[in-house]
Amino acid sequence: MDNILASSSFLIINKVVLQEIGVDASIVLSHLVHRELYYKKVNRIKDGYFYNTTVTISCATTLSYYQIKQAIETLKKYKFITCVRKGIPARLFFKINTSQLSNFLRTSNEVTNQLDCELAENKIYKNPNEVINNKVIKKNYSINTRQESFKEECSLVDKSISKDIINDFVDYWTETNSTGKKMRYELEKTWSTPLRLKRWVRNQQNFNRNSSSSNMPDFLDKAYINRISDDQAQINKFYKHLVENCSYEKFETQTGYIKYRKRR
Repeated sequence: MDNILASSSFLIINKVVLQEIGVDASIVLSHLVHRELYYKKVNRIKDGYFYNTTVTISCATTLSYYQIKQAIETLKKYKFITCVRKGIPARLFFKINTSQLSNFLRTSNEVTNQLDCELAENKIYKNPNEVINNKVIKKNYSINTRQESFKEECSLVDKSISKDIINDFVDYWTETNSTGKKMRYELEKTWSTPLRLKRWVRNQQNFNRNSSSSNMPDFLDKAYINRISDDQAQINKFYKHLVENCSYEKFETQTGYIKYRKRR
């Protein structure tokens, strides 16, 4: 675990962890793993716990107090760490839940590997380039072919996910840019379909419990959009609500941006 998430001179960020819990929490986790390794070397760990302060974390990571507090809450939510206060005056001690973190990484890798196998067996996972005589020959698959491949890839992630959720996910991420040559998911810097779909389903479940179209604004409320800005599923749901229930229409600007306005 130490070699995966930390080293003596660098903070190592695991991609799977990064995609799941975000940048700040991943940075704090890497720092804590590094501190745990240090305290192990000097024999200052008791029952797996070691002492650390927000000031120390901030100095090492440049994160603010608020960012660190939110990151620690995220790590506790995923049970990657345990925090307790000990002594007089009370000081904060951390413990890395190595087994929980290892299980998460192993499960994520198994899901990814399983999906890769299924894609290969179904001949969906296609290399867009071909090497002939040491030269790379680019293959240009049509956007319709890539859309169908993406849709089938999503359907193989988890058979228990409903078709409606998969269709919403596919509709959102296959929206094309202004030139019509690239889809939204192809423009992302990093992409993992299983992890993105898993997060989409989780967010959808949370908002199904706490929100409905009846308590959404009936106008293009920027304050509401800012509140849900971290949840693409809910943003998509809100725009759909505006179009279906509030007489809004979707249009594309001259610069290629998608916007919404009242129907004329």
